[in-house]
Amino acid sequence: MVSSSKRLWIWIAWLIIWPVSLFMIYQHTDIQEIKWLDLSAFTTLAIVVALFPIMVNQIPVFFLNGITLVIYLNFGLFIELIITTLSITIVLLQVRVTRKDIFRIPLNYVMFLVMSVSAAGVYHLFELPGSEKTLGTPLHIIAILAYSLTLFLLNHVLITLTRRFIYGKRDKIFERSFFWEFMTTFYILPAALLLHLLYHEIGAIAVLFIGFSIASTSYILRLYYGSRSMNERLRMVSEIGHELTAQLNVKETLDLFMERIVELVPVDQALLFDVREGDALKLIRLYDPKNHSPYKQGIRINKGEGIGYTFCANGAGVRYGKRKQWQHNWKVTAPAYSESLMCLPIQRENQMIGMLVLLSDQRNAYEKYQYTLVHLLADFMAVSLLNAVNYEQTKKFSERCALTGLYNYRYFEKELHKLFEYRDTSEPVSLIMIDLDHFKQVNDTYGHEAGNDVLRQVADRLSLVSPEESVLARYGGEEFSIILPGCISDEAAAIASEVQQCMTERIFITQHYLRDQSIVTLAVTASIGVASYPENSEDHLELVRHADRAMYVGAKQRGRNRVAIYNQIEQSPENIPS
Repeated sequence: MVSSSKRLWIWIAWLIIWPVSLFMIYQHTDIQEIKWLDLSAFTTLAIVVALFPIMVNQIPVFFLNGITLVIYLNFGLFIELIITTLSITIVLLQVRVTRKDIFRIPLNYVMFLVMSVSAAGVYHLFELPGSEKTLGTPLHIIAILAYSLTLFLLNHVLITLTRRFIYGKRDKIFERSFFWEFMTTFYILPAALLLHLLYHEIGAIAVLFIGFSIASTSYILRLYYGSRSMNERLRMVSEIGHELTAQLNVKETLDLFMERIVELVPVDQALLFDVREGDALKLIRLYDPKNHSPYKQGIRINKGEGIGYTFCANGAGVRYGKRKQWQHNWKVTAPAYSESLMCLPIQRENQMIGMLVLLSDQRNAYEKYQYTLVHLLADFMAVSLLNAVNYEQTKKFSERCALTGLYNYRYFEKELHKLFEYRDTSEPVSLIMIDLDHFKQVNDTYGHEAGNDVLRQVADRLSLVSPEESVLARYGGEEFSIILPGCISDEAAAIASEVQQCMTERIFITQHYLRDQSIVTLAVTASIGVASYPENSEDHLELVRHADRAMYVGAKQRGRNRVAIYNQIEQSPENIPS
């Protein structure tokens, strides 16, 4: 967003430079010699060409330079400036400059003033003493080429400087607009020279013959560029669709979708909502580099608030080019500076599962074909999201214990093997094995449902004391295990003590399922063994064996309800050979 101080200085510069320069140039113009009917024909041609600009990276590219060249050669700099100003105004009106961007009008006036005066100065450099600068002479052709090249280069330089120092955008030097400007400038040059020569032969009727060709070519190129742009974006959507369908993670799918959306269409804010129970919306992804959005990620929005279901309740999206067309439907503070809006539902199996809102600070930023592309990409995302959800659920069922929700033995074994296969061999790893004491008595006395209650409560307590980077698993039956990457024996022993404390500090609550369903309180303890690598193990298999040995020999055989460290039981007197 351009600051108010920059906008003010642009207006001041225009008020000082523009009238003074125009008056000085007018002093050197002989209005009496102007053929007004001929000038009207050229003016009409310039206006027609200005009606068909090609928007490349939000920069208008058109055939105006060729027309103004002929006007300059035949009517002088002052008339050329007036017609250029008129044509630029028409182009800016098509872009529909907003009130806060109206400074672009005087900015463009000053830019084209600098370009026209500079090009005219370069052209007059070829008026050497004694030289003949008549139509068709080599010197005249060189002067015209120099004029056109000056316009082209200055236009590109001024646009680059404006975007960098006024808009704060660091574009590449050779953007797509550079090549399109170059192509249109020198493509139209032969036609402009032909128009110039023919005008001197047959008069203003030449504008009809050559001008029709120039105007129709301008329109055809605009259609071609639009078709080419759409084909490129269709290819992008296809590639993005393949990227999305390859994702099997919900978070990565959503992140990738948001990244690609802001690459596909001009976006200043992008909001992705998830439909929750009770028709509430939850903002799950937010793209807002300028911090203009009134919302923060994670916020819940009730039905009827924001842009919400006002537009998407019927399953159809909307596209607006002006703020006043949609602002009244936004029930809370509308995002600052936003003009264009694209809002569409994300559906799966004919049910709305989400909503995407795209906002741009520019008016009429979204064309109909862009809405179609975004809708297509949203459909890709919905399918990919379903695949990712199904995959994660399947993965969860295959890796998790259905009773406790902890990882199962298969996952434990895979992670432990992976930890040793893809790690620095000098990095320590510890393992805690936990076995509930006299657990069979709980099942026999109160029923297996009571035992299941105890196992679930044990899992909850272990989850609270296990470090975030650890792997907590139900090893089997009433046995649990905790893999501790990066932990040495002493650190693992401290964690094991916390595990023992969490088991004994509170009683367990269940029911007497074999009798009267009455509430039963139980004191459940555990025998715990700890082993570490590389202190007392050489590989992952030995680590498991030694932790298991510590649990049985060091804890269970010595009275249960205790923690045993493998290297301590190996060094104890009863384990030293006589």
